[in-house]
Amino acid sequence: MKFKTPEVSVIIPVFKAHKTLARAINSIRNQKFAYEKIEIIISVDDGLLYDEFKKLDRNIKLLKASGKIMTGAGQARNRGIKAAKGKLVGFLDADDTWSQNYLKELVPIALRYGVAFAKTEIFNNKGEHVCLLDPGSNIQIKHFGVIPGSFHPLVNRKFAGPFPEGPTQDVIHAIRLLKKIHYRYKQPLNAKYELWLNKSSKTAEKKFSKLVDNSYKKWRYYYLTKTNIKTDLEIIKALQLKINWNNRYISSRSKESFYEFISKKIKFS
Repeated sequence: MKFKTPEVSVIIPVFKAHKTLARAINSIRNQKFAYEKIEIIISVDDGLLYDEFKKLDRNIKLLKASGKIMTGAGQARNRGIKAAKGKLVGFLDADDTWSQNYLKELVPIALRYGVAFAKTEIFNNKGEHVCLLDPGSNIQIKHFGVIPGSFHPLVNRKFAGPFPEGPTQDVIHAIRLLKKIHYRYKQPLNAKYELWLNKSSKTAEKKFSKLVDNSYKKWRYYYLTKTNIKTDLEIIKALQLKINWNNRYISSRSKESFYEFISKKIKFS
């Protein structure tokens, strides 16, 4: 079958991701959405070889960094956006997955409004359910503070990026999208971004929580001093709530992951 211009470009930043990347790709290949309308862009940020994944099928493109490597997930995503051909762009981490109905439910919303979000379901490394991050009928900026987690957009390519640098780049990017695109839509019923807690990832390291905390404080300061506080008050409040939750986790000295910790503190859907 001749490969057509894709409707959806899926960008996967990879850093030492050989053990989990196949699972992420398979979740895209198993979508209840025409696979010939999808392109998968593997944006390499570690300088390692991922040629075996490119050989899986012609929908997969391998994007190698020219010049610097280890630039971070945000910059790897930005390179992927520049290479994307699809009208819509989705973002999937190399150790996460999408539910089978993810694109089927989100594509119509993103085509109409410019952006769409699904619920985020958290699994431990054994594949056991930890919690469901569910903003309810529609997602707003406030939910990034009320529900201390992350949500990943499917977005019109002209609105995608740029991702800033730092460990909270995905959250800041999503918040900026919600500020830019004014809409209200009913939350997809079944679609889920499936976030897997990987003990070997950087995010599982204790020091990562402190990096995240510093990053949220930096962004809160930015919105307090560099922007219109009145119009950005919702963002400032959301970031402060994130700082509060992160500090609770750090001060608890819990041996659990952040999501395992908050799953016992908040009643999720």
